[in-house]
Amino acid sequence: MEASKMQRMQAQKMEDVRELFDKTSRSYDFMNHLFSFSVDSAWRRRLVRESAAGEGSRVLDLCTGTGDVAIHFARRIKGARVTALDFSQLMLERAREKVARAGLEDRVELRQGDALNLPWQAGSFDVVCNSFGLRTLEDRGKAVAEMARVASAGGRVLILEFLPPPATLFGALYSWHLHTLMPALGGALSGYRRSYAYLSETVASFPSPEKVGEMMKAAGLQEITWRLLTGGIACLFKGTRP
Repeated sequence: MEASKMQRMQAQKMEDVRELFDKTSRSYDFMNHLFSFSVDSAWRRRLVRESAAGEGSRVLDLCTGTGDVAIHFARRIKGARVTALDFSQLMLERAREKVARAGLEDRVELRQGDALNLPWQAGSFDVVCNSFGLRTLEDRGKAVAEMARVASAGGRVLILEFLPPPATLFGALYSWHLHTLMPALGGALSGYRRSYAYLSETVASFPSPEKVGEMMKAAGLQEITWRLLTGGIACLFKGTRP
């Protein structure tokens, strides 16, 4: 009975998060720029560069949101076959619009699904990445394990994520930005202040790079590294499936 109750609670939380992203899909890109002081596009380009993806690589972009990372891969890696997954249908509709504008419908496949239960066999992708989505998942360790599972031998796993504000003067400014400006402005633009308050909370509660590195190691990844970005407000993690 307790297990059944826990499953219902987890399912309800997943639906709540899905609704949150559905509601904020139209303002998502703008708010990502605001979250990151408008350097998130440079971070995504860096992820693509450091993925070591080669011509014809099979790429899986999890929690794709409105598809920016998937589009970057398709544009920059010749012949790349990109699959982009998200559990919000409205996010995927926005991604589909952007993919069509970029003329990449034949290079990017958009799918709705759960990052905790991927439908692909082990070793299906040369590159597996997740940008700004890990912190919103119910079981982060399982999410990382699934990323490692579907990566091919020698494949790269990359995670780009916001970190809690660092203990610096810049960190104090970012903390105000995160906990005061973001919910207020996000709420005013989207009409869903609670959604942006939740997203701010997921940043503040995200684990340290060392703990994320431990998750990656537990998932069987090797050559694990991470690099702090823009004064430590974000981090790019990399690992390789042996």
